[in-house]
Amino acid sequence: MDKIVLWGIIAIATLVIGRQLYTHFYNSGQPQHSLKVAVAHKHTREFMGRTSKEKTELPPPRVDYYVSFRPLAGGDEREFKVSEHLYEQLTKEATGTLVFQGSRFIAFEPDETILDND
Repeated sequence: MDKIVLWGIIAIATLVIGRQLYTHFYNSGQPQHSLKVAVAHKHTREFMGRTSKEKTELPPPRVDYYVSFRPLAGGDEREFKVSEHLYEQLTKEATGTLVFQGSRFIAFEPDETILDND
């Protein structure tokens, strides 16, 4: 029974690592694209950490930040995981240039806005 559990854990770990490696190498092999877009949606996903039985306080949740971009020329929205800093800076309907490689987010360069200082 113990050997079955051990081989099950090894198989799952191999699948997870293999999928991550495949995604990394697939994205690295793709050309970078630039696309004029508008920010369509923003959302977060929280993941609670685990703690030992001795500790009574839960660790702070890990938060992942996602932004969906809509091409200005039409087409399907694309969602990417972004940094907290970029997530906080972006507003819905902000326009700019999205740079991506495969399914990997590279950068978002917002259009320049002219501020009226009257």
